[in-house]
Amino acid sequence: MTTISNLNIGAANSVSELIELVHEAEERFKAQMWFRGHSELDWRLVPSAHRHAAILESNRANRFRLSAPSLHANCPSHLDYVSWLPIMQHYGLPTRLLDWTESVLVALYFAIEAVAPSKDAAIWLLAPGLLNKQSIGGVIPFIHDERVQQVAMRAFSHNKDEVDRSCLSVLAPRSDRRMAAQLGNYTIHDNQNSLELHPESQKFLARILLPASSHNKLARDLSVLGLRQSTLFPDLANLASELIKIVTIDD
Repeated sequence: MTTISNLNIGAANSVSELIELVHEAEERFKAQMWFRGHSELDWRLVPSAHRHAAILESNRANRFRLSAPSLHANCPSHLDYVSWLPIMQHYGLPTRLLDWTESVLVALYFAIEAVAPSKDAAIWLLAPGLLNKQSIGGVIPFIHDERVQQVAMRAFSHNKDEVDRSCLSVLAPRSDRRMAAQLGNYTIHDNQNSLELHPESQKFLARILLPASSHNKLARDLSVLGLRQSTLFPDLANLASELIKIVTIDD
């Protein structure tokens, strides 16, 4: 039986240690990895829509789809379910998508950027092709692939008779500047189960711990590497927010 502790592959106290652990994971899985930063160690790999009553997912999604065209100029067609989900995700509506990044440094930023000083954080590592091997084979489809459409459609239907329960790694469109800067992709989840509790999770998942005592060092490493708020959220509001945090040293 898989337990979460079985998925731990080590602790990182610096960016150099983090990168070494990623190399070890890539060697173990024989695959390139995706990453997700969690600012609390015990957070689960469950999309936001699946943390609430199932009927709320379709209710919110359909009401968003109904009202969005009057507020946004470039909405997808009404029945283009797959295209609606990334838009909902981008604007903060709970969806069945879980964000991942192809950069471990981006994941590190999200893991420690807002974490309480006394709390351990974590970075999850996913071998996307090996996850998909559990259902559709080792291919990683684009989000608009027909194999993804049925899972996406069920976000809008709440039909209890439709049974799939797939969780798929999918490549995301990079048309949005934020997604491009963050090298983002998704997993799309057809059930409320935590991905780390999947019976075969050791075949595609691993976790690196980020001890609370290491966060200051890790944050300094990221700053030296040029990974900051304005680079991951490239707009004027985030640039201004970043500049406000600058303080003088001579006082």
